[in-house]
Amino acid sequence: MTVSSTASPAKPALLATRWRFRPEYLVSLLLVMVMVSVAEYAAQREMVSSLILPAPSLVFRVLVEGIADGYYLGHLGSTLYAMLAGFALSALVAITIAGILASSETLERILTPFIVALQSMPKIAIAPLIVLWFGFGDVSKIVVVAVVCFFPMMVNALQGLKIRERDHFELMQSLGANRWQLFANLRLLHAVPYMFAGLHLGIIFALIGTVVAEFVGTASGIGYALLQSKAQFDVAGVYACLVLLMILGVTLNAITRFIERRAAYWIEDVSRAAA
Repeated sequence: MTVSSTASPAKPALLATRWRFRPEYLVSLLLVMVMVSVAEYAAQREMVSSLILPAPSLVFRVLVEGIADGYYLGHLGSTLYAMLAGFALSALVAITIAGILASSETLERILTPFIVALQSMPKIAIAPLIVLWFGFGDVSKIVVVAVVCFFPMMVNALQGLKIRERDHFELMQSLGANRWQLFANLRLLHAVPYMFAGLHLGIIFALIGTVVAEFVGTASGIGYALLQSKAQFDVAGVYACLVLLMILGVTLNAITRFIERRAAYWIEDVSRAAA
């Protein structure tokens, strides 16, 4: 009874801590408002050329009109589909390979140089080859995304899956745990923060990879819309595409952090907790 009475308030207190108002978010919003106001003032007073900095009000109008007539929504759907498909494929392969390499030091030593060598090649140089191999369309975009975001997710997962808690390892061995039980109950649980760190990086790399693929050779997506605006010297349209990409990146990052809090609820960051 004593244990339950002391432990039960912990969860509501933790939820209250997570969902309390954070003034730093308000500060970030105020900074954005100040920067937009300064840019609007400079553009309206023609302090900066419109080819360099169009008025934010004009960018907003172009963005709203493009969304209203479905132009940006169609391209956004194409970008999202390729990005999420490539990201999911890459995450699955990266975590699987990391699990295999973590279980065999010999394999890790053999394959890691090849993985690093592939990562060292510029993705801009690889993208045209992928388009030649898989053609113009979503398949080539998915492959480019998978290649771009594979390495950070694999490296983070591999580092997390290595056993560093000797006491835990020896305890489970003394209890007769087999390799699968060691993997599921020791390696995997300790690797969760590392995996999510890789996923946070991977989702941003996936967005970058999608735009790169759309630059190289597709007929849809936000990257393609950005190129079309650039070809027409529509600077406000270019900025509108960049704003969409920034909003998409911030939203996806927030979603992955929300999933991390839900999936890894037992892990709490106490580095900034008051002593």
